[in-house]
Amino acid sequence: MKAIMRKMSGTRDSTKLGSISSLLKELKEFDRESGFVYFFRGHSRFQFKLIPSIYRDEKLIANENIIIKELMLRCPNDFVGHKSKFQSLVRMQHYSLPTRLLDITANPLIALYFASEYKDQPQVDGEILVFRIPKDQIKYFDSDTVSVLSNISMLPSNFALPDGNLDRAGFNDTSQIHKLLNEVRKEKPYFEPYIFEPHLESVVCVKPQLDNERIIKQEGAFLLFGVNRCKTRPAVVNRSWLPANFGSRRLLVNRERKAVIREQLEVLGITQAAIFPEIDNVADFIKQSYINSTQSRITETRSE
Repeated sequence: MKAIMRKMSGTRDSTKLGSISSLLKELKEFDRESGFVYFFRGHSRFQFKLIPSIYRDEKLIANENIIIKELMLRCPNDFVGHKSKFQSLVRMQHYSLPTRLLDITANPLIALYFASEYKDQPQVDGEILVFRIPKDQIKYFDSDTVSVLSNISMLPSNFALPDGNLDRAGFNDTSQIHKLLNEVRKEKPYFEPYIFEPHLESVVCVKPQLDNERIIKQEGAFLLFGVNRCKTRPAVVNRSWLPANFGSRRLLVNRERKAVIREQLEVLGITQAAIFPEIDNVADFIKQSYINSTQSRITETRSE
């Protein structure tokens, strides 16, 4: 079976990856321009919509602020010392609570790991997305814009941007924006009472603090989503960041080669235990390794 297969998808050319080497070959063809940073995201289904988990169920986004408060009141020790809502959202994402964050990575092999997930998954192709983001558009964990977007999560579901052609002062003098400013000032008391409307409708790339092993192992960063006029609709990722806008193909992961790819990644040390270094994940990886090796020996014995 060929490791690389090309096909046309509408007007977009796509590549089916069947090995690590096929991914590396494709990445060599990317024109890496100075002034940009490249990030990757892998998902096991090519039909995946580029929205964060909190927006994948209307009941979740309708109760986002309640979900967050419930977790924080039940597990207060996990949030001790957090200086920002973004830091808390990262911790929540870490434990699989739906948030307005979307994981990305600086390492294409980590993206390939997630795109080649096949256990308990529909038998469909995966996909790796490549983001080309201007350096001057990347935010850091302590950015004011990051604070504003993160604290949207604490507002009720009826939060919406004010209607009308308001100037900056008028926009910031509305009751909806006052509520958001109050949340931001809980972590930044010095914050000036001005929020730029376009910031609320944006998606920003954020580099987090490297304060937990999972982020370090996964070379992780995040896309943080604002709103599309109202809280129940997500902002849209800047299309110029995506492959179709800088001449590259869709990178699909062949569903029939996912198991092979996982085996290749394991040889390079990219395993469940490596990228999810918490003890429960490491223990599960060790257990499955021995189950799989035992099953392999049984199969070999029967075939003799």
